[in-house]
Amino acid sequence: MAAEKASPEDGKKGEPSKDDAKGKKKEEKKEVELSDEDLALKENLELMVTRSSDSKAGVAKLAMETMRSEIKSATRSVCLTKPGI
Repeated sequence: MAAEKASPEDGKKGEPSKDDAKGKKKEEKKEVELSDEDLALKENLELMVTRSSDSKAGVAKLAMETMRSEIKSATRSVCLTKPGI
């Protein structure tokens, strides 16, 4: 039988590792205040996600098409703007 090497963290079960602590700090930094326009877009997309699971096929299809066009236009505006100009 081959002996397995024990990792240094085997005895530290239940304690958060250094990587976990760093991950939590990064998540906290990611919280960014949204502009009014971005907040409205986010709320609209969340509504469309809810409506996309509607039992009526027409409502779900319209929600999916609306999300597609909103995401396309938002992505297009990001791609067209150049930093430093």
